[in-house]
Amino acid sequence: MKFCPNCGTELKAEARFCAACGTPIAAAIPPPVQPSPQPQHVYQPQEPVYEQAREASNAFKDSISGNTNLVQRVINIITRPKQEWEAVASEQPNAMKLIGGYALILALIPALSAFLRFGFIGTYSYLSAGIMQGLIQLLSAVIGVYLLAWVIDMLAPSFDSEKNFGRSLQLAVYSSTPQWVAGILLLFSTSLGMLIMLISLYAIYLFAVGLPVIKKTPKDKVTGYVVLTIVAMIVIGLVVALVLAAIMGLFFVGSAAGFRL
Repeated sequence: MKFCPNCGTELKAEARFCAACGTPIAAAIPPPVQPSPQPQHVYQPQEPVYEQAREASNAFKDSISGNTNLVQRVINIITRPKQEWEAVASEQPNAMKLIGGYALILALIPALSAFLRFGFIGTYSYLSAGIMQGLIQLLSAVIGVYLLAWVIDMLAPSFDSEKNFGRSLQLAVYSSTPQWVAGILLLFSTSLGMLIMLISLYAIYLFAVGLPVIKKTPKDKVTGYVVLTIVAMIVIGLVVALVLAAIMGLFFVGSAAGFRL
């Protein structure tokens, strides 16, 4: 209801003057709308590269000195994978520790085996060839496990799985354990490559067992997830191997020309 402030006559809502006494009626001014507060976006700077490198280096030193559970993790992930994946799931993923404190150390097994085999033990061994083969093994292992984690994480939404790169890296690193350990066979004979491949198939089993635990993958979608990941990694692995071989070949062209170091 609206009334004249002078004579008290009831007025219409849209009236600008009182019909009884002619007193002008001031239009009600709505209160100003207070702007809603904007959410504050907290900027979280990324950890500098040198800090990441130092963290990976410290993780490597700790594992070499026996201050971590690396040996026990290798044994458990191979012999009792279901229980060990549960233990992994309870840990907070740390990329630098996974790479520097686990993957890099185990990747040294095939790398050093190839270095000794092609550099000193073989009939036609050359130091340059040993260095080249060792570097190829090491780089392909580290690069490959990162690419595997990337593929796992990229495919996760398609299989109703958790998209989390840290978890994907855990799955990629720990499921690669058998093929890295089997790399010791390179030291004895290159003809054991087929046996190494057969042993490496166990990594696929570890991957399948770990998916429901680490990535929360529904059991009915595990098979498809595994198959598509393997197909993608075969293609990517071939490309990486060819690129690394070409790059290393350029650096060690003297060995290819028959120069013995």
